[in-house]
Parts: sequence; structure tokens; C-alpha cells
Amino acid sequence: MSLYEQIKSDLGYLKLDAAAGAFANLAEQASYEDWTHIDYLARLVAIQATADRDRRLAARMRYARFPFHRRIEDFDFDFQPSIDPKLVDDLATLRFIDEQRPILFLGQPGCGKTHLAVALAIVAVEAGYRGYFTTGDAMVKTMVRADHDGTAATKIKTYTAPTVLVIDDVGLIRLKTPAEAAWFFEIVNTRYEKGHPTIVTTNRGLPDWGEIFGDTVVAAAILDRLMHNAIVFNIRGPSWRLREHDSLQIATTDPGERRTR
Repeated sequence: MSLYEQIKSDLGYLKLDAAAGAFANLAEQASYEDWTHIDYLARLVAIQATADRDRRLAARMRYARFPFHRRIEDFDFDFQPSIDPKLVDDLATLRFIDEQRPILFLGQPGCGKTHLAVALAIVAVEAGYRGYFTTGDAMVKTMVRADHDGTAATKIKTYTAPTVLVIDDVGLIRLKTPAEAAWFFEIVNTRYEKGHPTIVTTNRGLPDWGEIFGDTVVAAAILDRLMHNAIVFNIRGPSWRLREHDSLQIATTDPGERRTR
């Protein structure tokens, strides 16, 4: 076995697959361009490091279960002027993680709450943090099932371990049992004690949360944790989906037909 073959084999054994795949071509390029040994090693290590980072990022993205991949720069702030783009850009620095600040997006369905919540969480995941996405209804139902199965102590870590948790559509479906409200509080409280920021979207005003949770005391306790040092967006603009629906209606309706109505 030649020295080149031995090195390539050893790289594969060490599971440095990207370096092993690039080894031969990089060695040939090094000889043509007269690289030093340090130059060659630096490039080989960089290829492996990039591959490892990309693989870990892909794994974090799969774990996070985001419903879509949208960016802050994709958001049309002109359509929602009640949102301060400078504040959103500041949040994208992820200072809210260091400062342990929850984020609440309030507004009617379709106004962009989930877009911004997911976009901020994606920035965090790309920076190396663990993130996770769930709806409020799915989260509490999962925990109630886990409690019945005897796996609640393990399952709750799905929601409390990630640095950033997005709880979407809180209040869209009213919680049906005290157990669901209790699990919601347990997750929010645990994250609060750990200093892990939670991002919440809701189409219900905060005074309505007592009705959502079926218990004003529990709702007050949840809001106490979520509102402490929180950043709150009260989005007062219209629905994206209704705008798209109206545009589609205009585009697909025959002008002559409209005139005859």
C-alpha cells in the first residue's frame, strides 16, 4: 500500500470522510501550486471542518421540526408597518438568548407571526443552538399521552432542553383539561428557570388566556413567566393569506365576467 493510500485509509478509519474524499485531488493541486505542508494541511482540515459543521447543522434542523424555512429578509415589513424591522434585526443578533428574554407575537391569523418566530429560531439553530418547533395544542397533547405512558419525565426534555422553543398558535384551540394546562405551565416554568427563551405566537389577547387555559390562576402563572423581561410584538396588520386570496381572485376572474355581474 502506498503512503497516499495509507493516509486515505487512515482518514476513512477516523471517519474523516470529507478529508479522505478530497485528499488525492488536494495533494495533486498542492504539488502544482507548490503549497507548503501547512497550507495543504490547513485546506484539508478546512474541508473536513466545513463538512462536519454542515452535517451538524442539518441534524439540528431536522431535530427542530420547523414547518418551513423562511428568513427574516423574506418578510415584507411594508405590509406590516406595525412591526419595527430594527427591533427584529436586533433580535437576529441573538442577544435575546444571552439576556434570557421571551418573545411574544400577538396578532390575527395570517399576519406573519409564525414566519418571524421560525425565522428567528432558524438564525439561532444556524448559530449552533438547539431549537424546536411545536404548536401549543400538539405540545400539551403529547405530554398528556406521555404521562399516561409513563414517559413524561423523558418526553418533557423535548420541550425544555432546546435553547429556543417556538410554541405556535397558543389559544387557537382551547385547552380541554386541567392536565393540559398544568403541562403547559410545567414546560414554560422549567424553561424560565433554566433561562431558555421561549417564542410564543398567539391570536388571542393576553386577557383572554384565562379562558384559553380554563383557569385564571394557571394562566396568570404562565403569563408571569412569559412576560418577565419579554419582547412583545402586537401585530395589527391584515392577513397575508387573505391578501394572496384576493390577488388570486382578481387574477383568475375574467374581466368581462366581472363587468356583467
